[in-house]
Amino acid sequence: MAMTNCCDSRFRLHLPPCDDAVMRSTLDIPDEAYGVAKAIALEQNRSLGQVVGELTLLSTKLSAGTTLSECGFPSFRCSRPVGTEDVQALDDD
Repeated sequence: MAMTNCCDSRFRLHLPPCDDAVMRSTLDIPDEAYGVAKAIALEQNRSLGQVVGELTLLSTKLSAGTTLSECGFPSFRCSRPVGTEDVQALDDD
């Protein structure tokens, strides 16, 4: 059986770009961000790229007044400080 050269021009495919195409890139991210994303990927049985992509898109969709903490969790501004008693009262409901 003859082997086909994968670089033979007769077999090259020319496809138009897709919106859902996967692009490979090298990212320089902090070790902590890598660790968080890697842990999420392992926990959810997903690729690291899927998690980083989703978190990146999620960060652009935060509502006004919402920011991310240093650990990547959303934080919100409230009209007054929220204490343990407030949380416990809502937890009991």
